[in-house]
Amino acid sequence: MTGANHLGPQNVHPLTVPMRLSLSLSLALLSGCALAQPKETAPPGAAPQQPAAGSTTDAPTDQPVAPKADGSQSEEAQFHVMAGEMAAGRQQPEQAAQEFLKALDYAPSAQLAARATQQALTAQDDALALKAAKRWQSIEPTSLDAREVVTRLALRAGQLDEAYEQCASIVRDHPGGLDEGFHHVALLLEQEPGHADDAMALMDRLVAKYPKEAAAWQAQGLLALRYNKPEVTEHAAREALKLKPDSKEASLLLVGALVKKGDVAGADQVMGEVLKNNSDANEVRLGYARLLIESNQQAHAQEVLEKLLKDDPANIDAHFTLGLLALDQHRLDEAEGHFQAAAKKPERRGDADYFLGRVAEQRRQYKQALGYYEKVTSGQQALDAAVRRASMMSKLGKLEDGIDILESLREQFPPLADRFLLAEGEILLEAGAYDQALKLYGDALKETPDDADLLYSRSLVYEKMDRVADSEADLRSILDKTPDDARALNALGYTLTVHTQRFDEADKLVNKALQLTPDDPAVIDSLGWLRFRQGRPQDALPLLQKAYAAFPDAEVATHLGEVMWALGEKDQAHSLLLQAAKNDPDNAQLRDAIKRLTP
Repeated sequence: MTGANHLGPQNVHPLTVPMRLSLSLSLALLSGCALAQPKETAPPGAAPQQPAAGSTTDAPTDQPVAPKADGSQSEEAQFHVMAGEMAAGRQQPEQAAQEFLKALDYAPSAQLAARATQQALTAQDDALALKAAKRWQSIEPTSLDAREVVTRLALRAGQLDEAYEQCASIVRDHPGGLDEGFHHVALLLEQEPGHADDAMALMDRLVAKYPKEAAAWQAQGLLALRYNKPEVTEHAAREALKLKPDSKEASLLLVGALVKKGDVAGADQVMGEVLKNNSDANEVRLGYARLLIESNQQAHAQEVLEKLLKDDPANIDAHFTLGLLALDQHRLDEAEGHFQAAAKKPERRGDADYFLGRVAEQRRQYKQALGYYEKVTSGQQALDAAVRRASMMSKLGKLEDGIDILESLREQFPPLADRFLLAEGEILLEAGAYDQALKLYGDALKETPDDADLLYSRSLVYEKMDRVADSEADLRSILDKTPDDARALNALGYTLTVHTQRFDEADKLVNKALQLTPDDPAVIDSLGWLRFRQGRPQDALPLLQKAYAAFPDAEVATHLGEVMWALGEKDQAHSLLLQAAKNDPDNAQLRDAIKRLTP
């Protein structure tokens, strides 16, 4: 399945160094005889901050004036910084990184080295980024941010000894001690799913170095759980419990492993022991419920949450989680009740209004949904609500008004401009304005031709237009740069499944995506539909049933209905399709299937 609704664009640069380093600040850092020590930077992984419109970094057309031959070190540095900022303003991140690195030859600065790293990552040049990150680390040896970036880039480059030394230093020198150091490393390594085996090998080395530390085993278990290795998680959790029998963290890891293995009864037993010995039982129950949800055990998760609410009727987190469960499964009246309960807490009113808007949207009550979204003016859902407002305007026949909202957001929040551009493209796609969407993406790709999000989104438009070769070309461009992009792998595999007879090729692509994201219902749906297209409906059925249980989407319903019909389960197929149509009456694919398969 390629649908943008559930397999939408992700961050194109998963490894970024956020910097608020304008040209003026860059020059200030490099002025004078002594350089000021850099202030603490934001944690890696956040969106890189770009200069606001109208700042001194706005893409000037003139080149900086080169210093005279007898110029000072400071002048040389300032020249290269200016050249780098100009390149960044022109959306030439690789050149910007090179210029910043040249500046460092004349005036070492940790912040400028971090800026060079960020630009190299934006350019998706891992080799250049690693060079810059190592330079950063040489200037600021104690920086955890620098160590994080070097670790992940070394892991990607296959420099496993380097990556191990970085991990070991994070554990050894972490300000929170060994326990937090191990946890930090586990969270760091889980961000490289394309190198899961190497990441696990690094963690094995750390455990071997600290075999008597429960935290080491817990970190191994956490990483293994992330990479869907429940047997490893179970072993690690039990080893941690031998060393620290009262460890809540290790017990919950054991619960997670048992859930992943399908041993829910065993998980319940362990949870019972945890709850007996934990004063914060409700938080533990919430964590357990979320783990069950992640493992597609929604029914059991609901039981846990409902029991929690029975003991604590005012628990807002439980109401929210139950509301989200119900919303995901199109139980809209139930979802509405939970969100209305949550809205009684003034501090959660904005979140509640946002999700009440999502309920109204699923009911096709676009005017009502718009009203809810307009109430969300602050909090973590505010920007999402603004994007949904734009979508509602489009659905109400005011496409241009919706686009105006997004363009205004791009101006107000330059660091998030890419996000709003992608949202605009999705609205155009939903509205059937394919030519307009292509122009939007095409113009953006002129500035950043290798942008994976833009290429992916444009490929969806091409696919809708039956321009299969163009769609494939965009997806292959992504995979040439990032072969482990599960989103692109799945999209290309699904496109080949639907539009061609290249089933063997599609099989390799979708199965690789499944290895990277084994619980993604979109990928499971793609594999199920591929099996059907290969003439294997019996193999397709359990896959599509699993996908539909996790994500009751109209497209998945159509696939499942087709397979059930082919297997002779015609009444069940017809009933399924009619129920899906109640939730999505405007879906053309569903309507066509019902028309073809009506007895």
